[in-house]
Amino acid sequence: MQETLKRSILKAWNSYYRYDPTDIGALDRKFFGNAYINPLENLVLGDAYSLIGTRKTKFLYAPIEEDRAWILSACPGKHNELQNLLGLQIMQCRKLGIRKIYYSNFSPGYFYPGIDREKYPEVFNSLASAGFREDSVALAMEADIGEFSYDEPGESDIVITNLHEKDIRDFLEFVERNFPADCFYRANGVINEGSLQQISVAKVDGKFAGYAMFAAGEGPLEFAPGERFGCFEVSEDFRSLGIGTRLLAYTLKAMKAMGIRHTYFLWTTERASHLYTRYHFKVTRKFSIMVMDL
Repeated sequence: MQETLKRSILKAWNSYYRYDPTDIGALDRKFFGNAYINPLENLVLGDAYSLIGTRKTKFLYAPIEEDRAWILSACPGKHNELQNLLGLQIMQCRKLGIRKIYYSNFSPGYFYPGIDREKYPEVFNSLASAGFREDSVALAMEADIGEFSYDEPGESDIVITNLHEKDIRDFLEFVERNFPADCFYRANGVINEGSLQQISVAKVDGKFAGYAMFAAGEGPLEFAPGERFGCFEVSEDFRSLGIGTRLLAYTLKAMKAMGIRHTYFLWTTERASHLYTRYHFKVTRKFSIMVMDL
């Protein structure tokens, strides 16, 4: 029964999301087989689908957020099918005591930060008609780094290096203290399944201040070297010191040293995007992160 459901959703996805096709493996990893998601009922109505679920179990050190649900992807179907399906799902969420429904920033496993309203206006309009509002906008950016050199700024007290094996434990403790659980998940994945050359760390007076990394980011080899830049974080105690600029330049050089000529990421803010534009990144997509308060 579930295999038939998956094939139906996959067909609808690849018919509608012409810029963003997927496969059965991704559907399994990120939704149906995701150990952290409890799918709700009523995922499909006619030709429409909405992949909605609640958090099934605690994700590392993040709060479990029992009063929230997430829609990871939706397809409009015909006429008002998606809007009607969303209505059924909203009713179920109310019965379960859900207070907020998000589209679609679930971790780990989100497909995209939100809905690209320019490329897929039908989904955006259905969400808006159902009562969702745009909470924020995530910018996706890309750069052809093979065409540029990346010189780091001059001397300072900031020390940037690759992560060393002797520092792994202290580094992971630093990430856990300062950043979201998804950052820990990705960094730990690269440490165990990738290469330490993929993680650049910044220290000030011997203390960790920030880090940047890169990986494939998708599929069974998501932690291996690849084009996807991030996570990229500087702790609050060390911001406005130029650490982000140094980390970005160092990490782009590390990517080029591995033969990587292009890089991208799916999520940054308008404010943070200005740093990337100085390093030849361009905005390629804008995703609306939607939320409904019940």
